[in-house]
Amino acid sequence: MGYMEMKDRVAQRMKELEITQEALAERVGVSQVAIHKILKGGKTAEMVKLGKALGCTAEWLETGTDSVHGPQSADVLVLGEAHRRMPLIGWVRAGEWCESPDEFEPGDAEEWLPLPRNAGPKSFALRVQNDSMTSPYPGQRSYPEGMIIYVDPDKPVTNGARVVARANGEYTFKAYVEDAGKKYLKPINPAYPTIDITEDVHICGVVIGSYLPE
Repeated sequence: MGYMEMKDRVAQRMKELEITQEALAERVGVSQVAIHKILKGGKTAEMVKLGKALGCTAEWLETGTDSVHGPQSADVLVLGEAHRRMPLIGWVRAGEWCESPDEFEPGDAEEWLPLPRNAGPKSFALRVQNDSMTSPYPGQRSYPEGMIIYVDPDKPVTNGARVVARANGEYTFKAYVEDAGKKYLKPINPAYPTIDITEDVHICGVVIGSYLPE
């Protein structure tokens, strides 16, 4: 490719990750103007944050030396690869992801799963914990315990959608229902209670798919 300056390496990583100047600025915590200046050949004091946002090392950005991603262990996935995959996380981590997905470290995931075509960049996966979304009736769609669900925080919530939400201080998987002017979270299993949606209930994301491991 010939001689590359820092701006070229930044542009290269932005292209590989398919992110805009606006998105990169948000990840780094600087203005879009600051990113524009970097792409014009300017410098930044936020090299470590810039490298983290681009899934590479600050040293590689500055000098082109060192590997792009730096040393890796078997249980750590670089952000560049994570861009094409979604993290499978625990329910405690789900709250952290919903609040601050950009602060999530690659090694925090239990494992990384292929990103479905309909998934947004902030999507994540969870294992269903109980039988509240398991139907006791044959032929009705169920989400048994142990099934993996794919959750997209950016997908609009519509009536009937399966969602992950924070209610009563905990995260739960239920169906979102609007009926007769009321909104509530409804389990598929009638043995579990419905949850009225109040100002204290926060919808974290919409379920866009599921997978049941063998």
